[in-house]
Amino acid sequence: MAFVPTTRSEVEAWLLRFHASNDSLDVNKLPNIYAKNAEVQFGNMPILVGHDALRNFFSAIWPKLETMHHAIESYDMIEDRIYSPCRITWAIKDDPEKEIVSVPAFAAIHLVTSGEEKGLIRRAAFYMDGAPLAAALQRSS
Repeated sequence: MAFVPTTRSEVEAWLLRFHASNDSLDVNKLPNIYAKNAEVQFGNMPILVGHDALRNFFSAIWPKLETMHHAIESYDMIEDRIYSPCRITWAIKDDPEKEIVSVPAFAAIHLVTSGEEKGLIRRAAFYMDGAPLAAALQRSS
């Protein structure tokens, strides 16, 4: 069940749950962390709106990954917003170089604060240099 964190330890627990859902590489877990009409932007890419858009986006990438892991570097919460730099590490299926790709990333996450979707993401922006991942994915195609 989603919740709006109010203490530092709750923010960490929320982030760990969020990252575990993503790191599972299971698109069926997206509704556990995103509101139905969540707006999500990755860098300068177009904004994705809703579960179907998110499912389509991740369904194109996640099956190509062997593993994904987010390591929290720090975090802060102001009102309904969580800010957190992290490091994302991937292993790519069928990568002939067997490279482990790792990049720093930053998340700005806005939570729903009331109603049935309380504690889910209503809006998020994620920033990272996706070129190393794209290169590894290209090699494995």
